[in-house]
Amino acid sequence: MKKLLKRGMKMGTGMINTAILAIVLLVVLFKLYAALVPEAQTAGDALNATGVPLGSLFTSGGLVFIIIMAALIIVVVRSFMPSGK
Repeated sequence: MKKLLKRGMKMGTGMINTAILAIVLLVVLFKLYAALVPEAQTAGDALNATGVPLGSLFTSGGLVFIIIMAALIIVVVRSFMPSGK
């Protein structure tokens, strides 16, 4: 923040609106994740218990949920990185 102000740029309403929007979207993303993933993991465990081939991919510690968690981390990190513009 100090770096931007040293260069003579003013913190305008556009920057503030973007920051507020980013925070709100981040909260919504985490709320959505917290609501949907446990139910999907339970369904994956039930699917695996039936003996479906490759059902272990959808269990609580399966590959699908590891990919979802990694994607969530990437989205969060990218949203707070400065853009190249």
